[in-house]
Amino acid sequence: MPASSIVASAVYERSWKWVLGALVLTLILQLPLVVLRAINWDEFFHYSQVVKLANGTLSLPLQTLYTQAFVWVTALPGAGVDHVILIRLFMLGCELVTLACIAGLAGRFTDRTTGLLCALAYLSASFIFRHGTSFRFDPPAAALLMGSAWIFARAHMAPMRLALAAILAGISTVLTIKTVLYAPVFAGIAWLVWTERGHRREDLFKLAALAVGVVVCAGLVYLLHAASLAQGSAHEAESLVSNAGSSMFTLSDPFGYRRFIVWFAISSPLLAIPAFLAPFAIWWSERPTARKIALTGFWLPLTTLFFYQNTAPYYYVFMMPPVAVAASPVLALLVRRYGAPLMAGAMLACAAFVLATEPESTLARQRQIQKEAMRLFPDGVAYFDSCAMLGAFPKENIFMTPWGIAKYLNGHPETMVEAMERGPVPLFVTNDAALEEAVTTQGKVAALLPQDLAAIRESYIHFWGPFWLAGRDVAAGAGPQDWHVHVPGTYTVRGGALRLDGRELARDDVVRLTRGVHRLASDTPGVRLVWGDRLDVPASPPPSKPYFMPF
Repeated sequence: MPASSIVASAVYERSWKWVLGALVLTLILQLPLVVLRAINWDEFFHYSQVVKLANGTLSLPLQTLYTQAFVWVTALPGAGVDHVILIRLFMLGCELVTLACIAGLAGRFTDRTTGLLCALAYLSASFIFRHGTSFRFDPPAAALLMGSAWIFARAHMAPMRLALAAILAGISTVLTIKTVLYAPVFAGIAWLVWTERGHRREDLFKLAALAVGVVVCAGLVYLLHAASLAQGSAHEAESLVSNAGSSMFTLSDPFGYRRFIVWFAISSPLLAIPAFLAPFAIWWSERPTARKIALTGFWLPLTTLFFYQNTAPYYYVFMMPPVAVAASPVLALLVRRYGAPLMAGAMLACAAFVLATEPESTLARQRQIQKEAMRLFPDGVAYFDSCAMLGAFPKENIFMTPWGIAKYLNGHPETMVEAMERGPVPLFVTNDAALEEAVTTQGKVAALLPQDLAAIRESYIHFWGPFWLAGRDVAAGAGPQDWHVHVPGTYTVRGGALRLDGRELARDDVVRLTRGVHRLASDTPGVRLVWGDRLDVPASPPPSKPYFMPF
């Protein structure tokens, strides 16, 4: 071998160290996002489910298994946002597992350097860099499934390894219904393993046992989890599966999420382009057919972007790990042409650019909102909002995602009026454009049913920042006014004297109102009746908007 070839080969063999170094540096760049990025609406909702489990009110077993791991967090001091940041450290651990599995699986089809580069391509992609450690079930589901796939691919049909792969996949099945979208990955691995071992008949029985093991494990985990929840879980689970089955998949784009495909391609070209070219590189190569089929199985989850509804940026955390493995043939070609250090440096630069262009964090505003809520209502209070931002309090309306709103408008969950009839809901939090529009305008609000909109406008008055409390502003000198009270409880007279159902009340008097119509009148401007026992408006200035960061 010529001396130049020997040197080139030695450099290539050492290039994995450059890629590993870039991977570590990218993880370091990501750390500020773990602790400083504002809490996303999904994270607030996930945390509220953990609180429900701690309080014994969680009744939905499907897609809530993650709550079992974090119930202890609710007992720690600090606001809910601080608890979510702590949980993000666990999500970081899940991300590390996923990265290791990407590197291991991609290395099986190419080499160690390319395997590490596939992991780096995944981590440095904009959506993963920003959302890879977010508190959702996407990071642990990706870690479980990629871990299962890695074990399966290297199990050599050993029963104990297959059992472990089945356990991991079974747990993921209970964690999220989306697990089914990884089916092509496991089908491709099964074909590869069976082919490489000479199409043995006994291996078919082992593969069948693996599939049965996944189902059995999922069933056992589901039953154990459901047994720890409040009653009514079976009905809610049946409802969720029914609704998911009819609305998870569609060829249309009802929520406009497919625009993120373009943004991902623009912001993450070093993963998006290899992923797009992967089928050509796979099938035009001289690899054995079984390997081509297996790599195609890893690539197929990418097609879910065109028929799975909920493909917001955080979905890429779950969907892209196997696709990164499928991109390994393309990345291997790029490494041979441009060198691994250059490719790794470019990916590191992409991650640095994402960090540098990160919008201003609204975490401090979110923490202030939660702390003021705890100060005003130390025992908690029922409320309406978009995403369970006050996770320690009982949220009484739907999670206002596009899917949730669509179900609500079709009459599946209860209305806000029905929730108010079931029990008092004194607090209304305007942390969503639709909710703010409901109390600051007089027109229709597309995301709210007419009866709910009317009840909201009749029931709540502004108190502080995003907080609106049950109450009524009384017009001076306008004569008696009838007010339909949807929120019974203790109210305080503010701003001056008023007459309530013929009874004279002085400023700061406290009165208890029952549900139904009451008559109010006052001759003093600025008089209002506010829910609560002499609650004082917080002295701190309310936080400015927005309360959330964009995707």
